[in-house]
Amino acid sequence: MYPKVYLYKRIKDAKILMDRNYSEHMDLDHIAKKVYLSKYHFLRLFKEAYGITPHKYLTIKRVEAAKKLLSSNLPISHICREVGFESAPSFSNLFKRHTGTAPGEFRRKGAIR
Repeated sequence: MYPKVYLYKRIKDAKILMDRNYSEHMDLDHIAKKVYLSKYHFLRLFKEAYGITPHKYLTIKRVEAAKKLLSSNLPISHICREVGFESAPSFSNLFKRHTGTAPGEFRRKGAIR
């Protein structure tokens, strides 16, 4: 068995990986392999350490990045792809679920929250 410190260093490394590469396609298998853990063990440890799943963490990261980009003149479809979402409609729905506002409305209001 590994010491907890070793395992939590792996989880921290995974979080750093997601912070640096949030716009790339990443799934649980990919991230877990990068930190040399099984996906189920990784999922459990990440949630224990940060209180949310890796998927939710990555989604929050992407929405926060999108909020910043919405202050630019980039098309929303471009922002969607820039932050790692593949579908503009799913991005729009997810953005609204997280912020309470659709991306276009968020931009019009100039609402950086």
